[in-house]
Amino acid sequence: MHSPYDDDEREGRRRCGLSKSVLIVDDEQLLVRTLSNVLREAGYRISTAGSAEDAEKRAFADPSFDLIVLDNRLPGESGIEMIRRLRERAISSKLILMTAYETPDVKSEAKRLKVDRYLRKPFDLTVLVDEVVGLIGPGGVAAG
Repeated sequence: MHSPYDDDEREGRRRCGLSKSVLIVDDEQLLVRTLSNVLREAGYRISTAGSAEDAEKRAFADPSFDLIVLDNRLPGESGIEMIRRLRERAISSKLILMTAYETPDVKSEAKRLKVDRYLRKPFDLTVLVDEVVGLIGPGGVAAG
């Protein structure tokens, strides 16, 4: 369940100069590594998951992720189904849904579930970074 303390904890990390946290969810490991490297270089703390089930466990255990970037086609269940459960549990993370298989149904359901951004694969990595910065602000202290 979302608590106002989640927002306080995020703001505290920002004031201390700590980087914002992003959870990347995709079963394509090369894409996960690429997105992780790009966002880490931009100063974000990165966690990854290869399935919706693993991502839900992480998000429910630590609801303070600033952003969740997820693919719609995942093993076991879709990104849309995962988003539905995140919303039911009042997880307040910003959401970017990625898909290579755009359909009107997926796009309208994403809109209904108030997904913050919708990216069609393939996309330019600078577009992703711009979207992330636009949603949660610039990263903190870059790792490395």
